[in-house]
Amino acid sequence: MTTWWQKISTKYPKWVVGGSVAVSLLLGWYGLGVFDELSDSTSMNALHTESAQASEIIEKEFGTTPNSQIVLFTRQDVSLGDADSALFQATVNELLTPLKDQSSSIMTFSTTKSENFISHDKSMTYAIVNMDGESKEIYQTLRNFADTADQSKLTITIGGEAALIEEMNQIVTHQLAVIELISLPILLILLLFFFRSIVASLVPLGIALCTVLGAFAIARFLAQFIVIDTYAVNVITILGLGLSIDYALLSINRFREELTSGVDHAVKRMIATSGHTIAFSGVTVIACLLSLLVFPFDIMHSIAIGGAAAVATAMATTYIVLPSVLKLIGRRIDAGQIWKRKKKTDSGSGFWHRIAACTTNHPAISLGIGLGVVALACIPLFQFQPGNMSYKWLARGAESQQVLRTITEDFPSSTPDITAVLTFPEKADTSWRLGLACTMTEKLESIDNVQSVLSATPVSSELPCETIQMLSTNNMLPAELQAIQKTYMRSTALKFDIFLDATDRKSEETALLAIRDMTVPEGELMTTGSVAQFYDSNQAYYKAAPWAIAIICVSMLVLLAIALRSFVVPLQAIIVNSLSLVISLAVIVGVFQLGWLNNLTGWPQVDGIVLAAPILVAAIAFGLAMDYSVFLYARMREVYDETGDSTEAIRQGIIKTGPIITAAAVALFVVVIGFLSSSVLFMQIIGLGMAVAVIVDAFFVRLVLVPAIMKLLGRHSWR
Repeated sequence: MTTWWQKISTKYPKWVVGGSVAVSLLLGWYGLGVFDELSDSTSMNALHTESAQASEIIEKEFGTTPNSQIVLFTRQDVSLGDADSALFQATVNELLTPLKDQSSSIMTFSTTKSENFISHDKSMTYAIVNMDGESKEIYQTLRNFADTADQSKLTITIGGEAALIEEMNQIVTHQLAVIELISLPILLILLLFFFRSIVASLVPLGIALCTVLGAFAIARFLAQFIVIDTYAVNVITILGLGLSIDYALLSINRFREELTSGVDHAVKRMIATSGHTIAFSGVTVIACLLSLLVFPFDIMHSIAIGGAAAVATAMATTYIVLPSVLKLIGRRIDAGQIWKRKKKTDSGSGFWHRIAACTTNHPAISLGIGLGVVALACIPLFQFQPGNMSYKWLARGAESQQVLRTITEDFPSSTPDITAVLTFPEKADTSWRLGLACTMTEKLESIDNVQSVLSATPVSSELPCETIQMLSTNNMLPAELQAIQKTYMRSTALKFDIFLDATDRKSEETALLAIRDMTVPEGELMTTGSVAQFYDSNQAYYKAAPWAIAIICVSMLVLLAIALRSFVVPLQAIIVNSLSLVISLAVIVGVFQLGWLNNLTGWPQVDGIVLAAPILVAAIAFGLAMDYSVFLYARMREVYDETGDSTEAIRQGIIKTGPIITAAAVALFVVVIGFLSSSVLFMQIIGLGMAVAVIVDAFFVRLVLVPAIMKLLGRHSWR
């Protein structure tokens, strides 16, 4: 394949470049539409778990819809009185009139008499509006309603599922564009510093642009079949920009090294060496990303496939387009020099030579100091706690986020911690179903840490179960009890909303497991709700993680063994690359869970980290670390094959690839560090985690730990 493309790229470069530009423009036109195809789902709950199955049953049996929207009313005119007053509620109902014909139901304090709809200071209330349709349509309807309503007495703020999705997409898309506009000029400056030539600096940016447009096009196509959300688009941008620049840096640097022997020779030699390295490097990154497919989460599948598409596009663009571009540019690659480039020698006395000499001359000391730094950096990990999604993880400043924050902090808890559903063969006997509901309610209330249970039989000393059954049999149930039964009872199912008084995660988990272990008189009991979803999702992560690690380790061992013709180096690479991940995860815990920079940055401090974030950071960062490993080890292998000198191979590997890996890492750092400015905590964590990982890997792992270990192993490294 290499020989075939050598001929094409050197014989028909104009046709290749012209065709590539045309294809990129076409893909760009199509790919930029990906932002209109993003998924309407924001769920990070595990698939195929008990909580997921229970949610499906509840939606089927009880008609629960995910499209429940929230309209928050805040008092402006004090003459309305408290939120539970007749005048206040009459004003609310009047304002909601335009939505009555556009919704299937509207729940307010007036319709439910539930104190959960009244804020603690009684200045606010809200309505739950159930609407059918796509999120864009629902959001636009609510937006028009709020914009045209008279808000002189009550301020209207909209939230809920549709508003959250649409505002998240709009904010993230805008922030992504801003980040790119800021990062691209900085990248150009960095490339100018590295290449010292305007022409050589512009080529990687051109390759990166083609890569991102191509990856967006693939993402839009994949969105027809799988979930592609805003997080996937962000990762596609990171990997598309970062890796295409990495690969272009490696290729152009090798092209310039070989240019003294002629342009054709330089192109062919670049394809034979850098092309081979890029192929293995890209496959290792893809393998790491695809390991995410073992996790039963839509977000993992989305990022795995979208990220792999970005890496494959970066590889293809670099391999197909870059050789022809360099063939056309030829010796003009150094045109527009800012300052004259110094000629490098294999055994020079520059910075990289001194670094290589220091670590290889004192390997034991270097390794000891390095491991000591890692041990100290890991201390925050001992305080790591898994967390759940809350308003703090949503786009800060978005109206929907403000609504969720207000309802969480200023209103009584209205959402049950656990929702149980009992399914059984169809029973027409209402009295029997009420008796079963009563029995189950009593059993549930007897469990430790269960505070209260809402069901079809609101049993109390004033209204025993037998009385409810008798009233139902004689068709004498009051309207309120009829409404409750309609909410919690069907001919084949009963629903129970369970509120806990647990003080910690352990108590919640104990209560959940006790409910799941209950013996039921008939049928099958399943649970969902925030506590059940949190438990099931974490268990899904824990069960899938060993498989993902095994896939990564086996694929890395096989790929690197083939590429480097060694079994020792791949083992070393896996262990050493894990250290940069450990430091990265420790920083994430310190900054976002322990609040190290909270006063300085204003970033939110959370009680625990949603496991999806560190897992994604680990998979992506580990893939990038292996990417840099291939760059370094491949050059070492090349020198070792020529000289048979292990120490010289280490030094020349650092001298030759040190500037490339450093430049590539700094370029990727510029791309990902911009995500710290995002208002979405999830993207901030990914940005910080990857930024720390690539810098630690480039400046600490590659320059200290790797050469020290390889020097101590000597020739055994290449066995």
